[in-house]
Amino acid sequence: MKIPFWSRLRLAPRIILVIVGGLLAVKAVDKAMPLLIRPPEIMFFDQDWLLDNLRDIHDRSVATPAAERAALLQDLPVRRWLDIAPLSAPPDFPDTSRLGAFTVLHLQIVDRLGLEPQDVLLKADELDDPEYSPRPLVIILPELPTVMTDVLDDRHSNMLSSDLRIAFRIGPAEWLLITPHGDGQETVRMIRNMLLPLLAVVMIGLLSVWVARGIVRPLDDLVAAAEKLGRDRELSLVGNFNAPELQAIGNSFNAMQRRLKQFVDDRLQMIAAISHDLRTPLTRLRLFAEYMPDQDQRRQMLSDINEMEAMVSATLTYASNQLKDEARSDVDLGSLLISLCDTAADAGCRVVYDGPDHARLSCRPVAIRRVFANLIDNGCKFGSEVRVTLCDGPDAIAITIADDGPGIPAAQREEAFRPFTRLETSRNRETGGTGLGLTIASDVILAHGGVIELGDAPAGGLLVTVMLPKAR
Repeated sequence: MKIPFWSRLRLAPRIILVIVGGLLAVKAVDKAMPLLIRPPEIMFFDQDWLLDNLRDIHDRSVATPAAERAALLQDLPVRRWLDIAPLSAPPDFPDTSRLGAFTVLHLQIVDRLGLEPQDVLLKADELDDPEYSPRPLVIILPELPTVMTDVLDDRHSNMLSSDLRIAFRIGPAEWLLITPHGDGQETVRMIRNMLLPLLAVVMIGLLSVWVARGIVRPLDDLVAAAEKLGRDRELSLVGNFNAPELQAIGNSFNAMQRRLKQFVDDRLQMIAAISHDLRTPLTRLRLFAEYMPDQDQRRQMLSDINEMEAMVSATLTYASNQLKDEARSDVDLGSLLISLCDTAADAGCRVVYDGPDHARLSCRPVAIRRVFANLIDNGCKFGSEVRVTLCDGPDAIAITIADDGPGIPAAQREEAFRPFTRLETSRNRETGGTGLGLTIASDVILAHGGVIELGDAPAGGLLVTVMLPKAR
């Protein structure tokens, strides 16, 4: 829902408008309730009239046999104003006859009926806002005439109750309960009183959620764009935010994305150009090496040239980002790992595969193959035995590659993913490596939305854990 001029407002005025609007809406509902639910009746009782009628009810009840008492009470004229209910035991309600002016009323009833104080029970609940009373309001006036404002202001002399109950004994095990005559709307008013606070909370909550979503949604867009920029190195521009502050943040974020992308692209382009230009002198060196008379020198030079060519190839792959540009397709990851383990075993490495023969995954086939081939090859270089384990879960596939080599210290594992990093204490150039294997593996796994972590293998070597989510 679009509100005119809403997008021009800053966040502070929006929050103020929502709070004020919520309060006004709750107040409007509160004022509209009397139109839907009739307010409670207000009964004015003269104090002497009430005492005389209580005495009349008591005397008639005591003088009438129990079998005829119900019919007698039903026909009393006072039933228009008071309900009379016979009880076989004292009523179960707290005696509040010690509150304010009701103390005097209790003593007057005791005196007028000629009973003991414990034989008369009186309950009178005072309500701060009579409009919310579920039962009829009773105002007992010591004298007439009077003014309504005086009644509400002087509650010490004038007795006001939203739940008046008077009970007195008429026999050894017989009581009468006197209450104001109800209008049948008590239950509806009680439901209204419970729903009004709930409705206020719901209305303010809905308005707050609406405003909060307008603030949080742009922040979610910023988080997603930042994650995509870090994962794919591609621009993910944000904009069209509905608040000036958020729009300014979005514009600054877009400008930052462009600068970062330009910075990274320039550096990668420079690395790619240098790596590409190195191919020509390497080819010449290879030709010269073929004509060297000394066999040992020729073997050493060709080995160095092969290592440099591997470094150039890995650098070009990393800089060109071609593995991330590959289209996704359905791959049997279980068969792929089995094939890679067989290839490594044929090369003389002890490799054990533990897992299902088939596990389907939507991924970039060439990139994923290169990642696991590199991880298995690393395990073979630095250990004597490699164990590859696959666990096919409902939401993701977990692969672990463990070797029994020297491993990588915990303090250096994060650094191992940085480009051109060799950890001399455990992985040195004598065993080969360009310093880009784990970097490329991390980039590919992150581009698939997965996670790659390094840990300690049970045999004391390196444990590589890869989690790849399944596409939904």
